[in-house]
Amino acid sequence: WCRLLASYLSRRNLSVEIIDAVADDLTYTDIAVRVAAEKPGLIIIVVHSHQPSASTQTMPFAIATCRAIKELSSRPILVVGGHPAALPSRTLIETGADFVCTGEGPVTSYLLAQVVVNNLDWRSADKSKVLGVAYYDERVLCKTSSAPNVDDLDNEMPGGMWDKLPMAKYRAHNFQCLDGSPRTPYASVQSSLNCSYQCSYCMISTVFREGDLLKSGGKPVNFYRMWSSDTIAAEIKTLVETYGVTTIRFDDEMFCLNPMHVRDVCEKIIALGYGDMLNLFAYTRIDTCRPQYLEPMRKAGFKWISPGIEAASTYVRGAVDKSQFSYDDIMRTCELIKSQDINIIANVMVGLPNDTIESMEETVKMALEINAEWLNIYGTMIYPGSPLWDGLPEEKRNYRWETYSHHGYECEPAGNETLSPAEVLRFRDAAFVRYYSSDMYQAMVERKFGKQVRAHIQEMLGHKLSRKMWGY
Repeated sequence: WCRLLASYLSRRNLSVEIIDAVADDLTYTDIAVRVAAEKPGLIIIVVHSHQPSASTQTMPFAIATCRAIKELSSRPILVVGGHPAALPSRTLIETGADFVCTGEGPVTSYLLAQVVVNNLDWRSADKSKVLGVAYYDERVLCKTSSAPNVDDLDNEMPGGMWDKLPMAKYRAHNFQCLDGSPRTPYASVQSSLNCSYQCSYCMISTVFREGDLLKSGGKPVNFYRMWSSDTIAAEIKTLVETYGVTTIRFDDEMFCLNPMHVRDVCEKIIALGYGDMLNLFAYTRIDTCRPQYLEPMRKAGFKWISPGIEAASTYVRGAVDKSQFSYDDIMRTCELIKSQDINIIANVMVGLPNDTIESMEETVKMALEINAEWLNIYGTMIYPGSPLWDGLPEEKRNYRWETYSHHGYECEPAGNETLSPAEVLRFRDAAFVRYYSSDMYQAMVERKFGKQVRAHIQEMLGHKLSRKMWGY
């Protein structure tokens, strides 16, 4: 998102630099020193990640970073991201930032830059025409009118900007490289924004909500926007030929959605002539992963597809507005993906609102039956900005952002009426070990990827996550 935002601003003749705190392994103090040295007109803290829901669990670092920058720089700070858009007032207070974007970010960032970049007296400047921003004025919370989302993605926010990033430092997750593909160099691209579905546990549309409401005239519609296949092919070509990147992740929350988009992107990538050199990853839903997509996707280099399955029980998924497919649909779709020699990264959740020990057990048994090349098991979190969060009474909302990190020491899933957070977390951690320890899984990865990968999985199982909840 830093890269896309930078491309929007640079198209409007603003000079932009990017600091990737994660890739450069920077502390918040390191960041503050680098920011102060740049002498920027506007500082934008992007609270985002590869996984959009990771916005909340990055808040502790964002808070510390903003406060460290404030000690060394007098320039204004704007915070952008899904979590800040959901909770602008609290984010302003916690971070000490001057502004929080209440929507998508690009338009707001540009308009704010026009007001503050060359203005030493920016605090007293008229900010009423800066759309989509929240700020405090004399302890009074001010919110301006909503900013539109970017519609012409190709021309207004085309991407690129790779030269602004530490490209040599990016490294793929181990699952995408079980087949021996290089973990570095690595990159992520985006071919679409938003998701037209509205699952109640999901917060990814939060950052787009204001712009979508503006466009729809107040109707709760999620608008799905796409870059053209030519733009996406150009991104791939640059990555391969300039940076030597062949392991690439498509960050779209829903790549397999628009048939024409999927077909055109795949055809343009195939036409680049890289053959089987590429190792691409994409997300899908079970009910949008259509058979006609899979052959062209595999020819284009998509070797990994990650379906959001969530739970075996249609009843459990129904409680979070995801009952549009059945158990049989799940199994049939996974078999179709496998039949095209595409690996599966299955995503499941435990501790959903209607979950019980028995239904979570059904989900694990389903996962074992699918026997995907990789399985992500998440304890359900109720993220700010999600419909589940909006439906919670104030006293049940969890404002301890460090507890939202799935693999963190402080991790604490939401739990539900029948399951405590501790029960969900214990089940999740045990299910992870159970899946990757299964004879059927280990035999499959050895057959597909070799003995060294089976040894890698066994080594991974030797690392036990530390959990504060039970004191180790």
